[in-house]
Amino acid sequence: MTLRSTMPKFLLKQRQGWYAVLEIPKALRKHFGKVRFKQSLETDSLSIANSRVLPVIAEWKRQVAIAKGLEIGSNDELLTTLALVRQDTQRHRSKGVPDYEIRMAQEEVALSEYLGDKNEGDGPTTLYDAISVAHGNEVLLREHVDEFFALRDVAPKTADMQRRDLMLFVKQFPYASDATRVKVRDWVNVTLGTEQGLSLATRRRMISPVSVYWDYLANNKGLTLPSPFVKIFPPKQKKRTKATIQAQRKSFRVQDYQKLLVACEDDTLRDLITLGAYSGCRIEELCSLKLGNVYSDKIDIVDAKTEAGWRTIPIHPHITQTVARLVDTSTDGYLLSGLTFNQYGDRSNAIGKRFGRLKSSLGYGKDYVFHSLRKGFATQLENATIRVTVVARLMGHEIEGQTFGNYSDGLALKGLREAINHLDWSSSDR
Repeated sequence: MTLRSTMPKFLLKQRQGWYAVLEIPKALRKHFGKVRFKQSLETDSLSIANSRVLPVIAEWKRQVAIAKGLEIGSNDELLTTLALVRQDTQRHRSKGVPDYEIRMAQEEVALSEYLGDKNEGDGPTTLYDAISVAHGNEVLLREHVDEFFALRDVAPKTADMQRRDLMLFVKQFPYASDATRVKVRDWVNVTLGTEQGLSLATRRRMISPVSVYWDYLANNKGLTLPSPFVKIFPPKQKKRTKATIQAQRKSFRVQDYQKLLVACEDDTLRDLITLGAYSGCRIEELCSLKLGNVYSDKIDIVDAKTEAGWRTIPIHPHITQTVARLVDTSTDGYLLSGLTFNQYGDRSNAIGKRFGRLKSSLGYGKDYVFHSLRKGFATQLENATIRVTVVARLMGHEIEGQTFGNYSDGLALKGLREAINHLDWSSSDR
């Protein structure tokens, strides 16, 4: 993952080195005792300076926000209290009060809250917890989550998923000191694995952003505890087990395809299934296919997962009329008209769920998905002894080897059409 490039105003070149700089608002200059923040980034490389400056600027902006009295995490009592403690600490430091005196005074207030009027010791401990964090004894893991994601350049959908995983972790381990290697290992493998049934791959994916966040705290927020994520997972299996092989996605055969169409009462979904079977396209590719990339004899996939996926696919004779009808009746510029976007701009999400309900109603398990049509597409071409390079061109796979991979511009449309015409989802002997 990468950090976004910084604005030039945050960098200053001086004495053959780069410095981070941030002007302090006029109203707060007396509070901080200076007109701007300035710190050496200890490098003469602009690219390295760019990678180091953002966390520094973010910390300064947080200090400014605290000095202004802004609440962080207004729905989180501990974060709100922590902001107030930091603000109080800043105010007294600006007057020259030593840190140990500031802390003693704050802890007296916290103790008074805890003891209560009747001296029973059943009051809140939130203030005491906030003081411990503010003075460096504890690292509150959830404090810097927003700042961390503001610096990451990832797709919104990925960011949302990573944030959910990270917040699940910090809810389980509020403080960095709580996250020992033994406790993290047990949580990941016993709680998430054995009790909740999450796969090893899912658990590895969940811990990945947490580990990156831990490194961020170590590099920018003074976290000194060792990473608790070392060797917490069981070793990867060298050989695939029988269960793993059986769990692989299976391909739809002709009889499966026909069974789906007979049971489908959704016209748009039926068109999607037909297009998927005769084009070999992924569901996302078909749902994002615009009319400008549809021709009388071919479609151009220009929004694929990889560069190899950008390809031209001849329109099979069996779907020529279907494609023509969809083009003539489209009301929104897409071949499959009327689909809705989800929050990430994906048009395939809702109709994909409709397909899932359809195939489940017919008794197909988790090993059969829309992608199974794509696998059936590949299976038919393989059985027709179509060359691997031709199949790869049609499906948008990488071509291995120098000759075909790096120098060939692809097969002419005629050769691709000859290959795709071997498909036949109507013949029961396929």
